[in-house]
Amino acid sequence: MLPPRFVRDTMYGILDKAITSDLEPADELIKFNFRNLTYIEPVGITILSNLFQWLKKRNVRVQTVTPTEIKGGRNCPLTYLDDSMFFKKYIKKTLTPHAAVRPTTRPLEHVTYANSYQWLPSVFIPWLSGQLGVGVNSLDDIKVSIEEIFNNINDHSSENIGCIYAQHYPNINRLKISISDFGIGIPGSIQRKYVLSDSEALMKSIQEGFSTESTPGNRGAGLNNLLTSIVKFNQGTVNIHSNKGILECNYGNNDIQASSYTAPGFYPGTLIEVVLNTNNIYENEEEDFEWFL
Repeated sequence: MLPPRFVRDTMYGILDKAITSDLEPADELIKFNFRNLTYIEPVGITILSNLFQWLKKRNVRVQTVTPTEIKGGRNCPLTYLDDSMFFKKYIKKTLTPHAAVRPTTRPLEHVTYANSYQWLPSVFIPWLSGQLGVGVNSLDDIKVSIEEIFNNINDHSSENIGCIYAQHYPNINRLKISISDFGIGIPGSIQRKYVLSDSEALMKSIQEGFSTESTPGNRGAGLNNLLTSIVKFNQGTVNIHSNKGILECNYGNNDIQASSYTAPGFYPGTLIEVVLNTNNIYENEEEDFEWFL
């Protein structure tokens, strides 16, 4: 049974029931009941997607239980999930005949590390540009920040694929981007070289210049570039859940305020939530020059 509010803090009950402490599927058949769902965040969609993908990869039969009647409307969580194309992806059909991707939504996608460098400039950044009404060149820092997330997926995940979903909330001047993977997690990778708890490992991962150097292409930037661009300059927020650690980064006192603590459950991989403050994204005023030969 999904909790009424499916957000990053309420996901652990579902994960604990579906995945054993040995990181194996809890059963050969798992049914997910959506009947009590009253609210779901973008992070909830990526969490469910990764979980369904992970179970199916291990030949688990996954079934969904939904109400016979859906009340509909933009604020209905099942309608929102349906419009995200979640059900289309996992049960091969939408719940309602009128389901469609919303104009403010970048629908659910699975992007491999290898394809991310093409997908970001050709798909995601143009969508973001259209949502925010600025040129693509004005989003270079954000593009580099998301590249850094995929670098970390490649560096810290055995799955090598990220699930990404984004939602613009123009009424509150926020845009939420959720990216997750089910791999060994950031702490699991760092603990190969350092004796640290999961929450301590997450704090270490954001130190400037830190890298586990576990892959030849690792640039050593860690997650510090992400926090500098999103939290310090944009005054947004970044939240990370990985294994038994949680890292929350907010803007305060003209700098990044980071805190980490032990999670109430286990996240088998890494979940990163980026919340952009759209009031602080400005058009690049540098003039473009054209050279003629």
